Amino acid sequence: MFWQQYLPEAVLVSIGPLTIHWYGLILVLAIIISAWQARQYFLRKSIIKLTQFEDLIFYLIIISLIGARFGHVVFFNFSYYLQNPIDVFKVWHGGLSIQGALLFGFLTVVFWARHHKINFWKLTDGLVLAVPLGQAIGRWGNYFNQELFGRPTAGWWGIPIEVTNRVEGYKDFIYFHPTFFYEFILNLVLFIILYLFSNRLKLKTGILTLFYFIGYGLIRFFMEFVRIDDTLLINIWRLPQIISLVLILVALGMIYYLYLRPLPKPQK
Repeated sequence: MFWQQYLPEAVLVSIGPLTIHWYGLILVLAIIISAWQARQYFLRKSIIKLTQFEDLIFYLIIISLIGARFGHVVFFNFSYYLQNPIDVFKVWHGGLSIQGALLFGFLTVVFWARHHKINFWKLTDGLVLAVPLGQAIGRWGNYFNQELFGRPTAGWWGIPIEVTNRVEGYKDFIYFHPTFFYEFILNLVLFIILYLFSNRLKLKTGILTLFYFIGYGLIRFFMEFVRIDDTLLINIWRLPQIISLVLILVALGMIYYLYLRPLPKPQK
């Protein structure tokens, strides 16, 4: 395949002091497209006004990016950043945690919904339609940065990784699982499923949000069996797997508690 013979460059173009990285360009593209998708949903459903949407999305983008970087720095490579604190700000080198972004984004919506007196679940149902689409696009940034790849593979789908980017213990291997591409496909499928559910089924408020957490939790849980990037290990489990399991269990518990549990019988 083409990508077995091609080593991507992290820098798209460099003109004097101006350097544009593929990672940053793809991240901006992912934000624009996912924001557009969310905008279409909210305006079609008449949930919030355009000015309110612009206000919400502004805070979400800023705070979720902070959360994404916070999650990566604190939970996945804290010892490195403790020794190299200036690198915390070098986001163009990669290093954004989607789970950190989800946590900070979730809290942002909680406070924004309370302030504007708008149903929290109606907001998140619209936002989770956009999130997996943005995630799918954003994974291509990992490809150009040659990061978050999986175990070595001899398959025709493997991608070459430069020696300087290979994980310690895997320096003698050339081709690795393109986990970025696996997540691109799976997140795209998740987006399509949620989109079809939203348009063709009459779902109770909040169900779409909980379906997203279950869907992405499963994706990330199984992807961690393939990925070899550094992360905290708890017994035999990688930290993202534990976080994913918690998300899945909480979402399933909420579905049962809010929508499936039998109602108490009226007292006579």
